Amino acid sequence: MKQLHVYYVDTSAFYTDKETALEAEIRRLEREKDGLATSAAEEARALRERIKEAETALRASIDTFGGVRTLRDDRMSDKAIISLFESTLTRTLGVTPGTVTNDIIIVKTYFHNVLRSLIIDGFTYGGVKYVCFTAGSGQIREKKTVFIREEAWIKHEGTLTAGLSIDAINARGGTNTNKFLAYLALANSATEVWRNFRIDRAIVVDDMEFPVETLVEHIDGETFEITRKVMPVTINHTDGCGMILPRKSRKSFMVRMPWIKGLLVPFPFDKFAKERGQQVVTDIYGKEWDIVRDEIEVIFTRSQFKMWKFYDSWQHYVGCFKEHGCHAAKRDEEPDNFAKAEMNYQMLQTLPDLSNDELRELTAETTRDIVNIGSDRNTMLDVMGVTVTNQCKDYFQQALEIYPELLADEFSRQRLMDVKRSIVKKARSGKFKIDGIFTYIVPDMYAFSEWLFLGDKRPKGLLADGQVSCNVYAANTKLDCLRSPHLYREHAVRANVVTDETRRWFKSRGIYTSCHDAISKLLMFDCDGDKALVVRDQTLVAAAERNMKGIVPLHYEMKSATTELVNGESIFNGLRAAYTGGNIGEVSNIISKVWNSENIDLDAIKIMCCLNNFVIDYAKTLYKPEFPDTVSERIREFKRTKLPHFFRYAKDKDVKEVAPTNQSVVNRLSTIVPNRRINFSAANLGHFNYQTLMRNKRVTLKSDEAQAIIAKYTELDTGKYMKSFRKYEETAIPYVYTSIRQQILEVNANLNYVVDVLVKYLYVEKASSYKTTLWSSFGDVIVSNLRRNIDERLDDGFILCADCGERAELVRQRQIRCQPCHEARTRERKRIQKRRERAAVVAAS
Repeated sequence: MKQLHVYYVDTSAFYTDKETALEAEIRRLEREKDGLATSAAEEARALRERIKEAETALRASIDTFGGVRTLRDDRMSDKAIISLFESTLTRTLGVTPGTVTNDIIIVKTYFHNVLRSLIIDGFTYGGVKYVCFTAGSGQIREKKTVFIREEAWIKHEGTLTAGLSIDAINARGGTNTNKFLAYLALANSATEVWRNFRIDRAIVVDDMEFPVETLVEHIDGETFEITRKVMPVTINHTDGCGMILPRKSRKSFMVRMPWIKGLLVPFPFDKFAKERGQQVVTDIYGKEWDIVRDEIEVIFTRSQFKMWKFYDSWQHYVGCFKEHGCHAAKRDEEPDNFAKAEMNYQMLQTLPDLSNDELRELTAETTRDIVNIGSDRNTMLDVMGVTVTNQCKDYFQQALEIYPELLADEFSRQRLMDVKRSIVKKARSGKFKIDGIFTYIVPDMYAFSEWLFLGDKRPKGLLADGQVSCNVYAANTKLDCLRSPHLYREHAVRANVVTDETRRWFKSRGIYTSCHDAISKLLMFDCDGDKALVVRDQTLVAAAERNMKGIVPLHYEMKSATTELVNGESIFNGLRAAYTGGNIGEVSNIISKVWNSENIDLDAIKIMCCLNNFVIDYAKTLYKPEFPDTVSERIREFKRTKLPHFFRYAKDKDVKEVAPTNQSVVNRLSTIVPNRRINFSAANLGHFNYQTLMRNKRVTLKSDEAQAIIAKYTELDTGKYMKSFRKYEETAIPYVYTSIRQQILEVNANLNYVVDVLVKYLYVEKASSYKTTLWSSFGDVIVSNLRRNIDERLDDGFILCADCGERAELVRQRQIRCQPCHEARTRERKRIQKRRERAAVVAAS
């Protein structure tokens, strides 16, 4: 996926000169105070008083500011540039991938009143006006707001909103402001173009929703009393999920369109309709469609069409979509091969009776990786991310895939040491490889078709209560189905059903769930793209079954979202409510304290789970319950305790911030997961030749041109740590490397020559073990050189010998060794066989 670069600043970038001076004074006084000796109590008190006065003056200036704020020029440096992937928004604005754009500016909030001014009045930069665009749910959690150049917004508003203006929304009574921002933010998701989509062949129908009679623990939203009872629980079984014909997509994927989001799952609903003799369905506006005659290819559900009530009909939306040139996009398409998943501490800590032997079994594969990381080539490549399941390899990983001999270089050794430290740290925090996969959660689409086409309000479907279907795994396998966040004891052990009938209808490689099962209430999932960790490991499954005895889903009534007119004031108030409504991380940390205490209070965990969901919804509902005194005191006890000891590894906490270690399940991993020194003894890495990375193998470093390149590289490589390494997208390459490349090419514009000089300098003259800047700035060129220098026929006609690592011609099927090593192995086997035969003769006599 292509990436581009935008500016990311905080609210202090909009200070006036007076406010900037006051902030600088506060920082200076704080440094002066921190530098005082502990005995200088009077001086420290005086400095604290001066800091307080400066802070008061700064707030007063911010609160009384009038007019439009200006983004300061000195804050728009390379340090303020972050990387993100292209989206519908950037494609609509015409932003060229790889460039820095001023069309979008992201602002992090520190002072709310500065943000209020920016939202209501906009701001200027370089004489250009910017206005508030949106803040998605993820951005809200990090107090980030996206602003857009006003001229661009006016030009493209219809394309981004399918012609639905704020005035039109307010004319129909308004909506929930934070939901509105989240839906508008769909255009800002990292996506690819959905190229074969035809909106004329899509419709929107109602969701399949009906109650499931089940045993729950009901939590009263006022008294927080917990009552176990059988009751009907209404479940929207298709919440966020729709269908697409398999001939249009054989894989599930998430869709992004103006006001439309969710998961589309391949299902042959045309075949179902023809076989059942019922082809007519009714959309959410009451219009009938013959899905065969009308050639319908996609069926969205009401839950996916977020602003449906603001359009007169589906045809109204379709007309607006076409008129304004709107885009359809897709993201996170189902993979061909699933990477092996990892556990996390939340899922592990809810199984407190796991024995040490069971923990050793669960961590066995990760332990093998730690032990073999320097002695086995395949392990080395695997932990470095050179796997068939990694579809987003960076340039160094691509190079290793083409030329594994690179493992013999010092840079690879350095990377392996870093990776090994990370593996140990993660494993001791509960994050280790497990026999499982992350895959989409999918409702029983056969049941949905029975409900939709046949009018069956209680469809049978293909799955019964307690069953799931995931064709990645064999039939009749017990699976532990998990989802993050995992706060209560939420292990759904289910029987995997794979039959001729499920193979015929269930085309996705997701995990299909039964409409007779309250599993969605146990795991608290929607079907709009939520993924489950589906685990086959029978050690974990057995432990989950033990610990789930007597555990039933929690049930509590949530409040409805508020509706209001959308304007600058309501947008600011909604964001402020989201910023101040509570910290879900704090709630989950308290729950972890309870799980890792000596006496686990399950009722306290249930209540905190309930509170966590109210906190999540606070920005939309503006409602957060008040605990009765008895409950508050119960929770307060855990608030006062320190975090679990393993948070040293999980959250990089200092030893002073965590409790002493105990025998809780995750804490025990620190003694079970080894941390051995890497033994770089792999004998099958082959011969590494640095010239394979170059275009001109005879390049010299003695010329003035070469020395100028080396000097500039050294200067920038050393100075990069002074720059910001903030990444907006997790896998995007920081802009600092793009900047380094550009600056070196200003010294010498010959890209191939620059790379050849730097490769020879770093791999030969300096023999550096640190080459991150080279690979991050020029990795594409080095990979191109490798492809050019290594004969393409090596991919099909050659192997790397498993014993010596040298390249050898492939002359027979399943060959893994060169001829000399094969012959040596054969001689050794014969020698061992003869010795055994002689020993047998001696024993018989």
